[in-house]
Amino acid sequence: MKQARSAVSDDHTAIIREDLEALFGLDRETNRPCGTHCHRVCTVCGSTDCRCGCSRTCADIPHVLSGDPVEDPLEAGIAPLVYELNRLKVFHPCWSCEGHYGSGDRLWKAPKVWFYCRSVVHLRLLSDSLTELHARNIVGVPWQVRLTYSKADDPDTMFSLEPVVDWSDAPSLDALQADVGAIAEHLCGMVTGRARILYRHA
Repeated sequence: MKQARSAVSDDHTAIIREDLEALFGLDRETNRPCGTHCHRVCTVCGSTDCRCGCSRTCADIPHVLSGDPVEDPLEAGIAPLVYELNRLKVFHPCWSCEGHYGSGDRLWKAPKVWFYCRSVVHLRLLSDSLTELHARNIVGVPWQVRLTYSKADDPDTMFSLEPVVDWSDAPSLDALQADVGAIAEHLCGMVTGRARILYRHA
């Protein structure tokens, strides 16, 4: 069966273009990626609202991006990826796990980030970027965007960024956490680059 391009109305095209444009201002952003929750005094310029020292390696991220920074800060192994998703401003992380070993040093929980996202085109850009990372051998296993659990009293829908794991022959947690670091390193550039390409065809 031939795959036909969908008939997109002018109104829907405008919405898609607007969603893509939301990713174009990342380089011109002046606010801190972690938002108004961050009050760290910059070691470079002494300000509390500059971006001089902002990066995915900032030691404050686990506390600043957690909904409960005292009792439940982000785990260090997943914090850089949460930061990069949050930096794009179109994904809204709400839960994460760095992954854990169980008994016998077997993988028990895989690293993942749950998030909200209002745009299908943003989900597509994220998924396509993950596919490219695996195709280029930047990550060791495929990673996916998956529809995940949402509470019955929550009308919004949550998604998960997670590895595709064969639990009968699971990779090591170290390997998966290395993937987390690689995804965090490349994510923003890939998503925004793909957005610009898609924009030319919208």
